[in-house]
Amino acid sequence: MPIETTPLQAGQSLGRYELLAPIAKGGMGQVWVGRLRGARGFQKLVAIKTLLAVSEDGEDSERRERMLFEEARIAGLIQHSNVVQTIELGEHEDSLYMVMEWVDGEPLSYLLQHCEPSGGIPLPIVVNLIAQTLRGLQAAHDLVDGGGAPLGVVHRDVSPHNVLVSYTGVAKLVDFGIAKAMNQGLNSTTTGEIKGKFAYMAPEQILGNPVDRRADIFSVGVMLHLMTSGHHPFKNHQSIGVLHSITSSTPAMRPSSLKSGYSPALEAVVMRALEKDRDRRWASADEMREALQRAVPEAFAVGFDAKVEGFMNATCGLRAAAKRETLRRVEQRSEHAEGRAPVRVGATAQSASSLRAVSVDTSAAGEHEEPARLSYLPTLKPPPEPAVAATRGRRPWIAALSVGVSVAGILALLMKPGAPHASAPLASSELVQLAPASSAHPLVVDPPRPLPSPTPEAVPGEATPLAEPRNARAPLPVAQHGGAAAPAKAAKAPSKARSPRAPSDLIAPDYAR
Repeated sequence: MPIETTPLQAGQSLGRYELLAPIAKGGMGQVWVGRLRGARGFQKLVAIKTLLAVSEDGEDSERRERMLFEEARIAGLIQHSNVVQTIELGEHEDSLYMVMEWVDGEPLSYLLQHCEPSGGIPLPIVVNLIAQTLRGLQAAHDLVDGGGAPLGVVHRDVSPHNVLVSYTGVAKLVDFGIAKAMNQGLNSTTTGEIKGKFAYMAPEQILGNPVDRRADIFSVGVMLHLMTSGHHPFKNHQSIGVLHSITSSTPAMRPSSLKSGYSPALEAVVMRALEKDRDRRWASADEMREALQRAVPEAFAVGFDAKVEGFMNATCGLRAAAKRETLRRVEQRSEHAEGRAPVRVGATAQSASSLRAVSVDTSAAGEHEEPARLSYLPTLKPPPEPAVAATRGRRPWIAALSVGVSVAGILALLMKPGAPHASAPLASSELVQLAPASSAHPLVVDPPRPLPSPTPEAVPGEATPLAEPRNARAPLPVAQHGGAAAPAKAAKAPSKARSPRAPSDLIAPDYAR
């Protein structure tokens, strides 16, 4: 029996990985944003799924470990751009954890909710994202074992919550936690047990009958209907009554009855995917994707991927920037706690190109907690005294001789007829080199200048005026009064304009459930 471990905390290490912040929590596990550390300051963000010390749904630890192992075993075999990559399965204090790629994007469920007030996601974008999801599903369905025999993998939980869309417009299928390899008899659920989201389940899955890849096709059909018509295809989808609606003999509602002007070709694709008799559905994900391409060809045109990326930027651009800033603060807080100097890439401690997985929720750190801010102020040294600057680095007797010659030259100049009185201030035209020309290090007398003030690094959430380079000297303004030069009053520096604070909470997908 595996040992029950104490709850994990941010900052704790699991093998090569450091836990930065929790982002999602389900009945049996928790997902963290973590960091992989490598040689010479290499860093990479990852998503880490760990098992809870005590299961919230009453499952024993042995069964939970078996489920996590089976998820990692199946997902680790899939190498496809439309499936979230599983990096490794590790073990810490007799408890398993799974490491996945970090997707810098949003779950499809967020896009649905966010775009609903404006009329929903544009039709070609929807079809393109569904087609990408189907490509990922086909890769899972085609998995074979070492001998080339098909595994018969069925995801069994395809829904908008388990499709992540990166800010570059790539859809990725995630969460094979209840996936089933039919041809090997490997399954973590018991007979008669229903796991998944009822509103997206195929009738045979709800009834506890054997399932195959066509159950996933039904789930995709529900998603496509919902995203293109704005309505769920079955009644009572927000209650347990949806089970009866899906398993009854009543067919799904036609999209054209819910939305005027609906494409007949697209409706035919949707309704075939929603057939309650699985023998009448699309036989494979590829078959359904090819039918979509014939129905909505513009969604598959050359260069359309750039339009999907443009849609993500227009829809989630500000949110993406806020999430990346929150991640940067989380990393800085970790560095500050450990007393290490952050590895800085450009203007931030983490390159945006290394963000590769799920979204983040840092509310665990406290809703009103001020993130730790690190200052990287340059060390400013006061300028040396003129005499010291003129003699630094010489032998003592040479330094003394040079000082004596300089003093003698000044006295001789002051004793000349017509020379200004010693107590009279020098005019600006008289601020010249006073040391002998033969001196290798002439003594130059400049007007007194204030020391430069340290310019703090720009703090996220605040607008900081551009600072002048440290070595640049602006002309000193003077006010003429009685032939003497006096520094003019310095203009007051503009105050910092404070912009709205970036949100600290980042919505996490439901792939941990």
